[in-house]
Amino acid sequence: LTIATPAKNFRRHGKSPADGEFKTNPTRKHQIMPIIRVTTPENTLTAEQKEQLAPLLVDAVMVEEVDPVTEAARNATFMVFTEVPQQDAFGASDQPFWLVEAMTAAGFFDQARRDDAQDRVAKAFVKVLGDDGSSVEMGGKTISPAFLAYLYCLIIEIPEGSWGFVGHTFSAPEIGQVIGSDKDPKRWSELKVNTAKLQASRPS
Repeated sequence: LTIATPAKNFRRHGKSPADGEFKTNPTRKHQIMPIIRVTTPENTLTAEQKEQLAPLLVDAVMVEEVDPVTEAARNATFMVFTEVPQQDAFGASDQPFWLVEAMTAAGFFDQARRDDAQDRVAKAFVKVLGDDGSSVEMGGKTISPAFLAYLYCLIIEIPEGSWGFVGHTFSAPEIGQVIGSDKDPKRWSELKVNTAKLQASRPS
C-alpha cells in the first residue's frame, strides 16, 4: 500500500491537511487500518479455512468503508488469527467458538453499516464452514446454521483522533483518501459529515 502523507509533513501545528493536500509516497508500503483479529480455541479452524476466511472477513469490514473494496483497502488491512490452548478456553457449552474483533475508525460507521458488517461476517463463516441445515432458537430468533450461536463479532470503533499509524494520528477522512473512499462523492460526504459530528462531540 502506498500510504498518503501531507505534501510536506504528516502534520504541522496540529492541523489536519485539507482535501487534496495529500500526495502519495511510492517508497512506503504499510498497513494503515483496520485491524481484524479472530480468536478461537486451537484446532477449531484448519489452515485452509483460515486462508479462505481472511479475504472474506477483510471485505466484510472494508466494504463499509469503500464500495467496491479497493486493492488499496485490502492491502491496508491487518488480519491475524489467535489460537488459544484448549485448557485456556472456557464457556460456550464446550463448543467451538470464534471471536471476531474488527477495529476501525469510528467515522466510517453508522448503525446501518454496523448491522451490515455483522451480516457479512456471519455469511463469511457460513461460506467457509458450510451450512449443515442445523438451527437453534435464541431470544425468539432462529439461528441457522447452529454454530453461528458461537460466533461473536465486535465492531470496535476507535474514536476520532485516536487512530495512530507510524507515530502519527490519522483522521477517518485521511484514511479514506488512502483507500479510495473519496472517489465516491456520496460516501465521501457521509464520511466527512459523520467525522465532523464525532470531532464536535469530543471534549478536546
